[in-house]
Amino acid sequence: MVGKRKQFNNTCPSLIVETYVPKNNFYRQIKQLLNLDFLYQAVAPYYGKCGQKSIDPVVFFKLQLVAHFENICSERALIKKSQLRLDILHFLDFHLGEPLPCHSTLSRTRKRLPADVFETCFQHILTACVEAGMVSGHTQVVDAAFVEANASTDSLKRKALLEWQLVKGEGKQIISAEFTGQASSFTALAKTDKPKSCARNNRSHISMSDSDAKLSQKAGKPSRLYYLSTMSVDTYRHVITHMQADLADERDSKHLLPIVDKLSSKLKQYGLPVQYLLADGGFGSGENYASLEARHIKGFISLPGSYHSLREGFHYDVTQNAYICRNEKLLYHHGIKIEYGFANHHYHARVKDCSVCPFKKECCGNKRRQSLKFSVYRHYHQGMQERVESKEGKRMKGRRMATVEPVFGSLLNYYGMKRSNAKGKQAAHKFMLMAACAYNLQKFLTHIQDPKNKVQVLPSQQLLVLYFVLRYVVQHPGGVGVTTL
Repeated sequence: MVGKRKQFNNTCPSLIVETYVPKNNFYRQIKQLLNLDFLYQAVAPYYGKCGQKSIDPVVFFKLQLVAHFENICSERALIKKSQLRLDILHFLDFHLGEPLPCHSTLSRTRKRLPADVFETCFQHILTACVEAGMVSGHTQVVDAAFVEANASTDSLKRKALLEWQLVKGEGKQIISAEFTGQASSFTALAKTDKPKSCARNNRSHISMSDSDAKLSQKAGKPSRLYYLSTMSVDTYRHVITHMQADLADERDSKHLLPIVDKLSSKLKQYGLPVQYLLADGGFGSGENYASLEARHIKGFISLPGSYHSLREGFHYDVTQNAYICRNEKLLYHHGIKIEYGFANHHYHARVKDCSVCPFKKECCGNKRRQSLKFSVYRHYHQGMQERVESKEGKRMKGRRMATVEPVFGSLLNYYGMKRSNAKGKQAAHKFMLMAACAYNLQKFLTHIQDPKNKVQVLPSQQLLVLYFVLRYVVQHPGGVGVTTL
């Protein structure tokens, strides 16, 4: 059943924590603004009416916020630090000598509660930001970043039967070799038996400790197990309006339209329609461009790297639905074919035209004829390319980078979101939602104290680092670039 913490009976004035916490303390100010009593009703359907009482849901969610405020990923370390900090005890409504919940209780509670409860908490803080005038809804920026999973690459094991082996009809060879104990003639199987001797990938290997974690690689770094954190940020006050966890081996463009639908319905409740959407080339695809136009949302999304514009020397004839080459010969339309899930128009020249063409060698090389293929969304690609390269598009690109990059940098480095503290995609989603709640809550506090301030929020640890850096620069003006050991 749902538990509610009883007040600790303590009549000694020297043990009352509130008397020792300054009025300008961060946690004291947050406590005055934050009211989480709605959580008792939100978690009630997931507990019975009898049995042992659970941890107080308000205390549980406050501890999750403290973990991200203090940049702590370990729940053991969270409990130890909270027990020693008077301001955190005051934020939790605990007194000196009153024991905090066990760290294992936090893990079990997070696993038991569904993601809808965490979404409710995020929505509650977002509503407070909207009511304070911090969200305009006009322009949203979508971006994604890797979050390290709570699993090691040593937990990777070869799958029992690979899908790509079944497609090639080599599954029988593997099964017979595994059951008979004989060496298989299939060379790829021998390589996967020795993971150190071949590249491991998500098709052939799976993590035994976290099956949802996928292998990915950042630029200049070794391959590790990650989740993909995708979020949207409002450009007015840099408030996070949506956050979700996805698999790291999936394309960013796959998640854009579901995010837009959720974001639009979420902001529509406040009467804030989404009109502009900014994203990088990873979210670009012809289907996304067409869907944004159908939703009457003006997108500024760079073209994906796989897109190639029209080749030089060819121009399109609308009346004949054909392309004309440099030799004034037609490349006729041969229908639409689907390749790797993408629909493309195919155009082919006649063999007899190409055989006598003076430009054959430099045009199509050793091929018998020239062929062209273009996406069915090519006019959307061309329109988006013109929009991105325009003066407004360049301004929006700078606005996108100035909005979402600092938010992701703060979350990963100063709000404990660099590494997930739980296993599974749903647990990672809850973890990321609480990091977004902590970030928005600190933004909300900054706005209440100074409504005209639009500067990026810097946590206390980051301010401390900047202080010592500037102090060193002032004291050593000639030795900034010198590295000493």
